[in-house]
Amino acid sequence: MGILLPVTLALLPLLILPNVVFYYDIAPKVAVLLFGAGIALFWFEDNRRAVLSLWHGRTGRWFIGLLGAQLVSLLLSTVMTAHPWFSVGGGNWRRFGLLSQTALVLFVLLAAAHCAANRKILQRSLQAVALSGCVMAAYGIAQYLGWDPLLPPASYLSGEGIYQIVRPPSTLGHAGYFATYLLFALAAALTLYQTNRRLAWCALILMPLAILLSGTRAALLGLAAGALCLVLLRRPSLRALGLFSAGVVAALGLLLLSPAGAKLVARAKWSADDVKGGARLLLWRDSLHLAQDHALLGAGLDLFGAVFPRYQSAELARAYPDFYHESPHNILLDTLTAQGLLGLLILIGLCGLALRSPRTNPELTAGLAAVLVSLQFTSFTLPTALAFFVLLAALLPESNLHEKNPGNFVWKLVPAVLGACLILAGMRVMLADYRFQQAKTALDAGRISEAVAQYLAAGETAQLGGQPDLYFSRRFTAARSLPEALVAGGQAASGPEDRSNALYNLAALHSASNDARAVEADLRAAIDSSPQWFKPHWMLARLLAGRGQFEEANREADRAVELDGGKHPEVTLTRDRIRLGQTPY
Repeated sequence: MGILLPVTLALLPLLILPNVVFYYDIAPKVAVLLFGAGIALFWFEDNRRAVLSLWHGRTGRWFIGLLGAQLVSLLLSTVMTAHPWFSVGGGNWRRFGLLSQTALVLFVLLAAAHCAANRKILQRSLQAVALSGCVMAAYGIAQYLGWDPLLPPASYLSGEGIYQIVRPPSTLGHAGYFATYLLFALAAALTLYQTNRRLAWCALILMPLAILLSGTRAALLGLAAGALCLVLLRRPSLRALGLFSAGVVAALGLLLLSPAGAKLVARAKWSADDVKGGARLLLWRDSLHLAQDHALLGAGLDLFGAVFPRYQSAELARAYPDFYHESPHNILLDTLTAQGLLGLLILIGLCGLALRSPRTNPELTAGLAAVLVSLQFTSFTLPTALAFFVLLAALLPESNLHEKNPGNFVWKLVPAVLGACLILAGMRVMLADYRFQQAKTALDAGRISEAVAQYLAAGETAQLGGQPDLYFSRRFTAARSLPEALVAGGQAASGPEDRSNALYNLAALHSASNDARAVEADLRAAIDSSPQWFKPHWMLARLLAGRGQFEEANREADRAVELDGGKHPEVTLTRDRIRLGQTPY
């Protein structure tokens, strides 16, 4: 574990494989966690001694108990949901289902036990996190400056002209997750200041700059909260604090006045125009309605996007008519909607346990405060969840290593079976995503038959969680391969993830086949899945008007206009034509 733990912590946030696997910034991280946790379980005797040592301390017992309760909560929330197999693997956007969260809990348990028993392992782990954080920060800064050898810059540019902004994702897929993770890496680096000052200063220069350039308000607020916490705990002299603050202000002023600061100024204007943080306030309010109906065990892991559309208010739909809400973007609400009150109480208990730990570490405590603040506006992904729980584990008090005494057969059999299952699961994740990427590559080259074969083979491998069926249905449609598009479209519509969008796509495919009855069934199913989405109401109104059913068409057209919020003039035009008794084609 002295090598495996630091390597896993360093590799997981860094590894991306564009053009190798389909979800290049997600699947490799899932695989690293599954491999890391699986291999770690084979250190039978070392793990037994470390876990028993942690158990002998009062704080350690509470930590182990809460992690055990978390496993039970995850299992219950998965079993009791309407889509248990999907919830096991998790959705496409983060793969945060039972499989990855179980691996996360087991890895954190072993990390906590070994770090508490051997402070050298903790120091190596923090050093690995700090080093990988510096690499990520440097890459993010390079992306901001326009140099990216791995990803197309257009994927993280928004706006045009002087108002164009850049949101560098580094290796984490989104600027918000990237900046939040850097708060953890910065805390790890500052903890090592006495033993590795060069690394600490490198982190202190690169990471705050990368957080600033990411344009992530949540992380900037977290950085300010962490800095304030550290000042209160360390109590530096006023002179040192004043000099440091003056240096920060001067550096920020120079950056904003330089050509490199133009996009940062544009981002500041965007933020000023969106003080409420986009859809968050309405999203949080509607999420509470969802949580109220699934109070005890939640709606299921990674199923927010599937369940929330039925709770989305017309007000939120009008404000953001074409937006898919995959998460509440708040870890407390995220946990509450997924695992219910049981999961939320466990999360709060773990935070309270770490903050009340007898072992005081100002830098790690400040890091936890910073990450907690930032996560009130973002969701858990594997890297940020790992960072959060490793921070909790690092704050546990030191334990005395338990005496050597070979354990019974169960101590080897159970971890061996679990470890083998996790390793095999990691291999399947990578194989399925590799095949999906091969199908995409074949489509890009116009090799349709090869793409179909790879897509079908990938689907047989990826039997749990979400799959990119909707993407491939649209790609097959664009390639004029309608039978394959219908197969992929039907597969997408049968799953819970973004189901209304998949049904809408299926309606378009059936329309191309002149199957009006199937089109109507698809649109009504899409409305049932997402009642507040304007598009299926709009298309159903057009269909009904074409049949001469103007009374119902009028109702659907009025509903579409109401939910669209005036964002699309063509929706209002359809309503006006139907009112005049004209066919809206």
